[in-house]
Amino acid sequence: MKTPASANPAPNKPASTRPKLTSRQEAFCEAMSANVGGAEAARRAGYSVSGAKQRGAFLMRQPEIRLRVDEIRAARRAQHQAHLNEADEQVGWVIEDAFESKRPALALRAIEFRLKLRGVIQDKRIAQHYHGAHDTRPHPDADLESLPGDPDEDLDPIRFSPGFDQHAQATPAPRDDQSVPIVTNADLPTDFPPPPKPVPAKSALAPVPNRVPPANPLAGMTYDDLFREIERITSDFPSLLTASPPAPPLGATAPA
Repeated sequence: MKTPASANPAPNKPASTRPKLTSRQEAFCEAMSANVGGAEAARRAGYSVSGAKQRGAFLMRQPEIRLRVDEIRAARRAQHQAHLNEADEQVGWVIEDAFESKRPALALRAIEFRLKLRGVIQDKRIAQHYHGAHDTRPHPDADLESLPGDPDEDLDPIRFSPGFDQHAQATPAPRDDQSVPIVTNADLPTDFPPPPKPVPAKSALAPVPNRVPPANPLAGMTYDDLFREIERITSDFPSLLTASPPAPPLGATAPA
């Protein structure tokens, strides 16, 4: 005898801890998923124009907002990819019909459009595959890119999972364990031998002997002695000048 399904109900899964978003927050997430700036998304969601950029930055700092934006983008990408696959299949029929009817120009255009649908050729009209590589316009929130990022964003995929507790205390390190007794100087025994005295380090260099400075020859000379020495030297100048031959005049030829 089979047991009815109602007799063994499935275990209830723990509910997510993610807070429910308001209508404005949901509209803000819809706008942000379209790759617009934070200020424009806040204005589209119905927030005040005054301080719209600060409002957008504040909302994007909340993890539940970031997760909702990622969910909307993922759902939109899946929907767009389904439409692209359907259009790709239909374009394949057009290519077959063009070859059968001997219309190579139509077949060439259909092949090019099929490559655009598959993302091989980028087209601005297909946001699913266009990465904006040739778009030089700055993003409206480009001035916020230089600010430091929030490292808690790495926890967004697991933050609101049923088994995640963001308020859980970390296990204390062994050095912070209060059960380990603290040893102080009063707990040490008093019969320890005194520590040995430090041995003075021997100098590796021999002592340099004191050098006697050289004697100054002018140490015992007075001003009178110096004056007489100068007179003795200068008294020989006239005799030296008269003993030397006269210099030849300018332009004269020296004797052979």
